[in-house]
Amino acid sequence: MYFINPFKGLRPTKENASSVSVASTDHLTEDMRIDHLKKNPWSYLNVFNAENKKKSKEQFELMKDKSIITQDKNLSFYIYRISSENFKQVGIVGTAKLAAYDNLHIRGHEEIFFERSQKRMKQMDNLNAQIGPIYAVYPDNNQLNDLIEKELLNSPLYSFKGMDGYTHEIWVVDEKNKVKNISDLFNSINRIYIADGHHRMDALLKLSKYKQHQNPNHTGEEAYNFFMIAIFPTSQARILDYNRLIKDLYGYSSKDFIKEIKKKFKVEKQSSSFKPNKSQIFGMYLEKQWYSLELKEKPHQNLFHIINLDINLLHYYLLEPTLGIGDPRYDERIDFLAGFHGLEGIEKKVNSGEAKVGFALFATQMENVINFADNKMNMPPKSTWFDPKPLDGIVAYDFD
Repeated sequence: MYFINPFKGLRPTKENASSVSVASTDHLTEDMRIDHLKKNPWSYLNVFNAENKKKSKEQFELMKDKSIITQDKNLSFYIYRISSENFKQVGIVGTAKLAAYDNLHIRGHEEIFFERSQKRMKQMDNLNAQIGPIYAVYPDNNQLNDLIEKELLNSPLYSFKGMDGYTHEIWVVDEKNKVKNISDLFNSINRIYIADGHHRMDALLKLSKYKQHQNPNHTGEEAYNFFMIAIFPTSQARILDYNRLIKDLYGYSSKDFIKEIKKKFKVEKQSSSFKPNKSQIFGMYLEKQWYSLELKEKPHQNLFHIINLDINLLHYYLLEPTLGIGDPRYDERIDFLAGFHGLEGIEKKVNSGEAKVGFALFATQMENVINFADNKMNMPPKSTWFDPKPLDGIVAYDFD
């Protein structure tokens, strides 16, 4: 068995691909979601948003019965291109053994919300399938990149604009010699990093253990010992900022709050919205005014062994001591806003009263992700927003 393996993907038919596949819910407003559900009865949103587990399972099975989604007959890899006018990334969808995560051939970097992991596990157990892939990155490999580029000369099986505004395209690779070549190349790489999907990963590990305990004839080669993964070259993956919103000022007036943070930060009013262009600088939006924040003194070296990550610096020097924010996984006074919403997203939340103050951060860098993963350390939750992301349902992995 290889490090990365082909599988028989469960896919929508060509004419249904765009209506079945769905983007991350972070990309969808409530109006967009309702409109999509109304126009696309076979969308996976109708599976995820069914009133109960029974209805969800029935809808999923009905999609199979009606051949809205069908399973490939051959073991395949799926080349996956996501692009817009000024951006593109091309990767491969396959399966990996869950044991590769335990032995660190597949490395994660981010803490999780346990409730979200449990929800994911229940969803996958109910459907007995993984609908969306774990999104990972691999160190660039010229041979693999060349192989992919040659396949892109053929016409894609799917090519459509997703709900996220990006064009999503799939090529199926099922010729045995090509499949073997891809597996061999990944064996030579032998190390990949989870970019997005830490909750799914934790859920898959738990689900595999659960199914293992249920199966007296467990061998380790059953489908539930593997998971679906979409792997892109490190150089092509894009990380956006992941910003913070705080619901109140912990009893401070705005004036006293600014006075308090000036003890540790150089605070400057800005004439327009302020997006940090380097590490250790922060933007702050309060009462319709943008400020830049910069620590007056150099941060303590290797603060709590966290390599002075910006998100941790903001938490350690401001959110926790001044605003009383605790563990971001559980504190209900903090919220998170992905960078694709732009600074206007922060302004909208604060102006509406949903938050009292917003903080704009410089995006976590890829070297931070790899450094944390290689050192077996975890970033706080919501440290990275990889964008764009693979769609749910463009290819699914059936555990049967």
